[in-house]
Amino acid sequence: IKVKSSDKDTVTVAGEEGDHSPKEESWETALKTTVVDMEVGEFRGHKVSVWDLLHSHYIPEENRKELLELYEAGELTLEQVKTVVTTIVTKTVAARAEQTSPVGGPEAESMATESEPTPVQGD
Repeated sequence: IKVKSSDKDTVTVAGEEGDHSPKEESWETALKTTVVDMEVGEFRGHKVSVWDLLHSHYIPEENRKELLELYEAGELTLEQVKTVVTTIVTKTVAARAEQTSPVGGPEAESMATESEPTPVQGD
């Protein structure tokens, strides 16, 4: 009985081998090719990649790094990253709109409640 070793094949299939000149990881490619319809801020009416949203000024650098690390490690799915990123962008845009506009609706009220610091400090 011959045992066929396919270790080298799986490495190539997984994209570990650096044959393609711009070295891009498969998880990175997935983020760049997955697009969402955003209906807020400068993205309104456009399809935007999850990668572009992640690197927009709406996502704080700490959050971006944490999301990328968790996604790369396989602890978050692409769908989870997409949901988190779109939620952060949507809430940030809504919070900024609320600060610049005196008009408040139910959405603006819930945003104000979420963004105000809660006084839970004890001695």
